[in-house]
Amino acid sequence: MHAGEIEASILLHTHPEILRPGYETSDHTADDRRHLLTTGMAPYTDSGVIGRPSLASAEKGKELLTTLTDSFAAYFSLLTSPSSPPDL
Repeated sequence: MHAGEIEASILLHTHPEILRPGYETSDHTADDRRHLLTTGMAPYTDSGVIGRPSLASAEKGKELLTTLTDSFAAYFSLLTSPSSPPDL
């Protein structure tokens, strides 16, 4: 959710110095988050963590970013290529 496995993995791969010491033991789950959009995160976590950063790794972060980059390539190509008239 926030500061969990995915975010921590990406940071471990790209900027490990940003992660606070102790992230490995900072897991915090908040399963019932019905009011998160209206109340924000404060009622659900004191630390700002909702997730399991203990499961993070730099290798997972690398794989995540590679997959996201690969899957976005076609869309990026469409956005950056000059427009051509549609075939009629």
